Amino acid sequence: MSLLEKNPEFKKNIWLEISTQRLIMMPLIILMVVLLASLSTMGDTYNKLTNICYFGLVIILLLWGSKVAFSNIIQEYNDRTWDWQRMSILTPKQLMVGKLIGAPIYNWYGALISLFLVFIFGSMSEETSLFDLLINSISTLLLGVSILCVSILFALLKIRAGNGRDKLKSGQLFILLILFALFFNSSAFSFMFNRISFNPIKFDAWKILGENLFYAIWAIIGLHQVLRKELNYKNKSYLWILFLITSALVKTMVMVDSIGVFIDNYFFIYFVVLSIQAISLFYLLLLIEQNELSTLKILVRKIKEKNYTYINYNAPLWSLTFPFIIIGLIFSWILLDKQIINNDSYILNHFVNTIKLENTLDSLQSLSIILGILCFVLRDFLIMLFLQTTSKKKRIGAAFILYLFLLYVVFPGFTSTIGSSIGLQLFIPLPIVGSFIYPIFECVVIFLIIRNKFKK
Repeated sequence: MSLLEKNPEFKKNIWLEISTQRLIMMPLIILMVVLLASLSTMGDTYNKLTNICYFGLVIILLLWGSKVAFSNIIQEYNDRTWDWQRMSILTPKQLMVGKLIGAPIYNWYGALISLFLVFIFGSMSEETSLFDLLINSISTLLLGVSILCVSILFALLKIRAGNGRDKLKSGQLFILLILFALFFNSSAFSFMFNRISFNPIKFDAWKILGENLFYAIWAIIGLHQVLRKELNYKNKSYLWILFLITSALVKTMVMVDSIGVFIDNYFFIYFVVLSIQAISLFYLLLLIEQNELSTLKILVRKIKEKNYTYINYNAPLWSLTFPFIIIGLIFSWILLDKQIINNDSYILNHFVNTIKLENTLDSLQSLSIILGILCFVLRDFLIMLFLQTTSKKKRIGAAFILYLFLLYVVFPGFTSTIGSSIGLQLFIPLPIVGSFIYPIFECVVIFLIIRNKFKK
């Protein structure tokens, strides 16, 4: 039995996206662009055509494809067909294949044509290594899978916040979400565009391929888990915890090879990466998950009751991420006091002396920074809870971003111009003993406001 017969969702998207005219137009447009590019006399012709076809692969699959995948879910929600799919006999795997491959099938078609031309022209070019081209192309396809999964994920999270009556606009939000996803795969993103740069950088292709494969697998797992939840299946929390731990490990390995090792303590790098990724994901989850006070009260009650089964299946992801922020910051502080800087390189030695990273922070100062970061994260979480008590639910995300911009950009900039170090401690963590007292004060004030408002 073929995939079309097994998967009605995939079959439906094939019918909608594929036609004879479109099948003919895609190769004609690609060949027309290649023909125009071949008329230029600059550089090696075949190497130039290889790069242009590769750039076409990036445009067709990563940018256009992610837009199609994102808009497909939004359009089905607006047309009132998404709920019908949720009540059908489709399994999460069938739905995932239909959305990941079926909806952007035309983009996959164009990407395969571009990839075929990449190898054709690459084999004719004397400047291109076919082995590097193969690794690079596979990495880009894996990155495309990750980006498409992330686009669908955020579309599902967006429709979850809808009220079922008003239509949603796809807008250009998916571009910002893709850029955030690339934050976790930054070295692979740089490697992808290295083919069209004028000054190529030497990358470890195998490390980049491994990183792309890692995030593609986790993106597929994440999409499958969200679709399971959409179809009223229950998911366990261990997968998210496993992702946080392994993602920081992979990023540490890539950073060690990409930027060069000038820090001897690899555990320090790991916990710094863990805390940075956990903080970034925590803020993102505050924007896309439901963080109402009622949800928090239920979670606290279940913890007190030691109802770990409920926590395992129903705990919001931000609550699972916050402990990793604490773990990462604590171990970063513990390992920071050790001799971690390797100053064998003159450039690195100059860099270290310039920023005065070594021999300037004692234990109390570094502890103040760590506690300050933790308290500022907690303060921002309380701000989000406060916004949840307002009546304008649709604008909570925009208001939260505006508050963050004011608190971390505008107010610190204004305070620094007037030379007030005390005022600056209200907005950013500083290496000043006791500076964490100020964000603790802010947390207490916001907490009291929320408690009084909730009682009313």
